[in-house]
Amino acid sequence: MAASKHVAVLAFPFTSHAATLLSLIRRISEAAPDVSFFFFSTAQSNDSVFSKSEEHGKIRPYSVSNGLPEGYVFKGNFYEAAKYFVKALPGNFKSAIDKIVEETGKGFDCLVTDALYWFGADLAEELQVPWLPLWIAGPRSLFLHLETDKIRQYIKSYGSKEKTLDLFPEFSAIRACDLQPEITSEDMDDPVTVMLHKMGLELPRATAIVGDSYEELDTTIVNMLRSRIQKYLPVGPLFLTSQPPSFVDPHGCLEWLNKHQTASDSRSRFFKCFEINDEEKESIKIVLTTT
Repeated sequence: MAASKHVAVLAFPFTSHAATLLSLIRRISEAAPDVSFFFFSTAQSNDSVFSKSEEHGKIRPYSVSNGLPEGYVFKGNFYEAAKYFVKALPGNFKSAIDKIVEETGKGFDCLVTDALYWFGADLAEELQVPWLPLWIAGPRSLFLHLETDKIRQYIKSYGSKEKTLDLFPEFSAIRACDLQPEITSEDMDDPVTVMLHKMGLELPRATAIVGDSYEELDTTIVNMLRSRIQKYLPVGPLFLTSQPPSFVDPHGCLEWLNKHQTASDSRSRFFKCFEINDEEKESIKIVLTTT
């Protein structure tokens, strides 16, 4: 039976964002057999999260421009690549969506995006569809992004980031300087800072915000969120509730670990968007050799 509904899914192609969003879409796809999902991300990101068998299934990957200048040579700075990608928004997604609509002869019925994509509100209005952004972190960080302007004004009034956030009772033990830098910074030359600020302003326009968390983790903050937005739907943690994927271990890592005693080895993993410096590496080395 041909799919009666088309859903556009817009992923952020760095760190675990795309994989988490795809995990959600896979679960929805299982419950909605008559829906086709068009998963838009960069070619490199799609190659890393999709298996070959999925390319012609109900969740189909489509590539968008990564925004990198012609002749760009990657030198290991993923944050730089992320900045180029953000500068290409939202035009790279809009052109890809228009192309699919032209090819299929059918418009989209729903827009699902990473919550970072502030333009989802306007795009959904343009397409005349609901907008469902996914926030992959916890409810506390989401609340702080929604209150960015209030926090910045609070810092200005006290003249110091050392001041605790007494304006929110549930955050009174946290200093402004302990927050994510993009929340307290007003550097309008940094595209990531600008993106996160716009996100905080536009998310209340969403039909509902899906959270990769569970309500009982922080009930008070969840209720505070629900006073600021139309709907907040905690459905996670997505990776823990999804079926474990089948995979091949070409390097024999698991076989090697199985030959060692429990707790005799440690593995560290770092997401690709950010790098650790030499001092941090040395600290990790000390911890591993003394425990």
